[in-house]
Amino acid sequence: MIRGDKYGYRARIGYTSPPLTSEVFPYEFYKLAPDGVTLVITTLAITVRSAAEVDQSYDISMKAAEQMAEAGCDAIVLGGVPINLAKGAANAAQIIKDLEQKLGIPVATSASAQKEAFARLGCRKLVVAHPYKDDDNHRFDDYAQKFGASVLGTRAWGSAFNRIGAIPDDAALKMARELMKAHPDADTIMFPSPHWPVINAIEPLEKEFGVTVMSSIQAILWQAFRLAGIKDSLSGYGRLFKDF
Repeated sequence: MIRGDKYGYRARIGYTSPPLTSEVFPYEFYKLAPDGVTLVITTLAITVRSAAEVDQSYDISMKAAEQMAEAGCDAIVLGGVPINLAKGAANAAQIIKDLEQKLGIPVATSASAQKEAFARLGCRKLVVAHPYKDDDNHRFDDYAQKFGASVLGTRAWGSAFNRIGAIPDDAALKMARELMKAHPDADTIMFPSPHWPVINAIEPLEKEFGVTVMSSIQAILWQAFRLAGIKDSLSGYGRLFKDF
């Protein structure tokens, strides 16, 4: 039906997406987004997550944020925790504040969105299922500590960064079940990275184990929608969208 409205007549969300090729994030965005909420995306420079790529991506994301504001976005989220923290964790909050003052619209990062989601959901004891190789396990211990939680156990799918979009859509579900069997005292299942398929696993796992499921894409979209004034309670994608 033609309404005479722009596509993002309720809100236009800007997102700087770290992978040079981004597939899963926009797909899952539109599974969750209410009608009238659209995505304005810039892909960055990450293919193997080298230090040079992170630095380059930080610079691109700053320029992209300016262009998103000029294009009329209602809120912006800067993606990629390593990129968000490239100038030091202590400086991350100031970067958000400076951008908001400069651009005149709300700004968040994937790190700040996850920190806020952790606080709202009361996450303390985590099991972590992630798409990368075992060498990355330690990164999520560091992130959890920054978010005020601890990690009881971790599972890695074993994918290269530029192949995580090809992970089967039941991988998150299988790894989470293995983790909960090994660590039944966990209160939260965490799925880092918004670039592999996890969104359909959230609700089934919360119902099956009576725990909270917190994924990166869930936190990013929740924060983005709320900053843009979209307060809808969305069913089917976990406590965060339903209760907060």
